[in-house]
Order: sequence, then C-alpha cells, then structure tokens
Amino acid sequence: MPEQADNTHQPEQVGAYQTPLQTLAKKDNPVEIYAEDAIEWHKNEKKYLAIGNAKASSGSMSLTSERIEAFYNEEEDSAMDIKLVKAHRKVRITDKKLEIIGGQSAEYNLEKDYFAIFGKNLVLTSEKNKLKSNNKMEYWRNKGVAIASGKATAIKDAEFIIKGEKLIWYIDEVDEKMNVKKILGFSNVSIRTNNEVAFSDKALYNKDSGICKLFGNVKLQKGTSFLTGDYAEVDMNKGISKLLPAPSLDNLNENRVRALIDKTENHETNESN
Repeated sequence: MPEQADNTHQPEQVGAYQTPLQTLAKKDNPVEIYAEDAIEWHKNEKKYLAIGNAKASSGSMSLTSERIEAFYNEEEDSAMDIKLVKAHRKVRITDKKLEIIGGQSAEYNLEKDYFAIFGKNLVLTSEKNKLKSNNKMEYWRNKGVAIASGKATAIKDAEFIIKGEKLIWYIDEVDEKMNVKKILGFSNVSIRTNNEVAFSDKALYNKDSGICKLFGNVKLQKGTSFLTGDYAEVDMNKGISKLLPAPSLDNLNENRVRALIDKTENHETNESN
C-alpha cells in the first residue's frame, strides 16, 4: 500500500485580505488580521501567519508589514486569545495621529500594550514632532511613552533638536492632538536651538515650563563663546541660559525611569518634574 502523507504539521489556509481573521484578545478592541496573499493557521505552534501586505489592527492601532505572525493562547471556551504579534520587513505602525516607520522587524505585546521596533532608520512622527533612531524604538501605547535608543534624535517642531544615545518622550493627548510634554535625554546629549548649542550628560525638557535642564559636563556654546559647568537651565521660550549650582541626580536615573515605565499598573513620572 502506498504511504499516506503526514499532514499533521501542514499549515491550514484560513483567509484572505478581504476577510479579516478576528480574535477577542481584548473584549473592547478585537484584533483583526489581514493579508493579501494568504493567512495560515499553524496549530502546533499556536500562531497565525499573514503573508503579503499583512495588517494587524485593534481599535485606533494599525500594524502593517510584509509578514505578520500572531501567537495565541487557547482559552477555556476555545477562544484564541492573541498575546504577541511579530512583524517582518517594511514595518509601519499608526495610532491616532502618531506614526512609526522604517522598521525591519517589530514585536507587539498585547498584555502590556507595548511595541519594540528594530531598524536602522526609525522615525516616529507625532504632529510636527519627530523622534528618530538607528537601532531600536519602544512605544507604550497606554502610558504615552516612546524611547529611542542608539543614535537618537528628537525634533521639537521648529524650536530645537535634541540628540543622545537614549531619548524618552512623554506624550499626552489634548483636544485630539498628540503633544510631547517631556523629553529625557541620556549620554552624550546635545541640544541645538536657533541661537546656541548645549552639551551635557543628561537632559530634561518640560513643555509646560519651556525649561530644559542639563546635568553633568555642561557646555553652553554661542558662536565662538562658551560656558562650562555641572548644571544649567535653558529657557527655550525666552532664549535665556543659566549656569546654576548642581542639584541631586538621584531623581534622573535612567534605570529608575525605565523601571517606572515598565510598571504594568501605576505609571507616575514624579521623578522627572
């Protein structure tokens, strides 16, 4: 008798782009998976694979790329609860008026509502503000936090440019606009305005006050003149810079900031006032 082929590991095609695959990963915002070429169901790996102009969407969030993997857990009622989404090549993320492009790969953790995007030319755009990275971008949707690592650049409208090895954005939504309310910078920080350039180890910009605080190895340069010190405050609105006695850096510690961001329940930023 001829041997029968073993199809237990063969993926099953379950849909196409016009017919989204839905799963209640969140009761209020079900995840929808689309693909132009095919959607495969890999039962043994507990995942769906969307191929060709793939898209995953939930509420106001949309993730597109060439291929998308959606990993799920099976619930008691046989529902398939997606926990993790991976995207490969030409990654683009949109969320209301925020957009991230330039990703070669990305992961979206639905439980934390957290993205990690990787690529050499990452750009996050929110209104007239941009955050760039040549390595990694992180985005907590429900906490309004974005982190650029590597050679990072933040462009605040036409007001100033901040560069550093790690930049952290705090974003809030006011009147349907996504505003950058605070920016933290770590390691080899530089700030360029129309009038001067400033350098420091760390920096904190507060939109409400218009003040950028510079910590450690501070250098203020205007033309051929410069001032140096351990701490400075730059008033972005008035164009006034001050060298002042250095405050404690205990509240501007990168690891502490990171720990607070990664809390799953309470996200306070009292350390960066």
